[in-house]
Amino acid sequence: MNRHKMTWATHRTAWRPQDAGAAPLEAHRRASDRTRTFLVLTLLGACALPFLPRQTLAQTAGEPDAVALSYEFLDLDDPRAMTDADGVPMLTFACFDEDDNLVWARPFASIDAWCRYTRNDPNLADRKTEQTGWAMSRGDEEIFWPLQALMYLCPAVRDTVAAIETRPLVFDRFARAWTAPHIEFTTGENLCHQPSGTVYWNPTLTRAYGAPVAWDTFPPLVGLAHELVHAWQRVVEYKQIYGPTLQIGAMKGENLARYAFYRKVPGNDWLRPRPGNRGVYLNGVLAAYFEDMEWSEWWPGFEPVLDIFEEQ
Repeated sequence: MNRHKMTWATHRTAWRPQDAGAAPLEAHRRASDRTRTFLVLTLLGACALPFLPRQTLAQTAGEPDAVALSYEFLDLDDPRAMTDADGVPMLTFACFDEDDNLVWARPFASIDAWCRYTRNDPNLADRKTEQTGWAMSRGDEEIFWPLQALMYLCPAVRDTVAAIETRPLVFDRFARAWTAPHIEFTTGENLCHQPSGTVYWNPTLTRAYGAPVAWDTFPPLVGLAHELVHAWQRVVEYKQIYGPTLQIGAMKGENLARYAFYRKVPGNDWLRPRPGNRGVYLNGVLAAYFEDMEWSEWWPGFEPVLDIFEEQ
């Protein structure tokens, strides 16, 4: 299971009663899609302590009545997803106990609304400086909370960011200086400065090429997911110079984020997988963009293709 484990001090949270028929559905949870955050951990006995991560051990001290909680955004077709007055599924953030039983579910009008909520929820915000993504955000909450939303939507992004943050500094051989990989806002194109691992993210950018194909349009956080893979390639794989082949891994990560939006965020039914980098070039000139593909043609192992160059 792809779960991130932490332990926070507990805070009282309003509980939303669920339908009696919801309990049997817990056995069918999509646990592999969940990012688990241990807000409070129950210590059942000293025998359990050696198996806990070091960070968790330090934080569980003095919390004998703690309870393990986990969070995730539900799929739109999940029976537990909340709906609006017209019965349309909404963006739903859910909390589960240590036995994977639903504790509560809350609907949100948008990811921005979720970000505003989490800033004020002590269970999620109290120890934000210790959470994955804080270092990459350099403490900028305008970056940190959207990044948290992306990581809850797509656990693979959390794994990517966590791996980047294992190396607080990398050496930029061109600047001849040690730098900390991080995310910055930009008003231009999304990109990763490969030598330093610095990600430049435009939170308003929704198209890459202005192409007449559906796959060229995407939520801004999808663009961030793409660039974070490039930063991972720099930090983990030591890819200090950008090359076209790096696009394959970045597009695979991007498609995982696209699929998460398609499944969990309302209003993204138009979103399509990215089939490749751009398209086919004839005599060095772009002749055609790659055609759209459907989600039924995509799978997590799908490798988008690089540009095709032909001579005539």
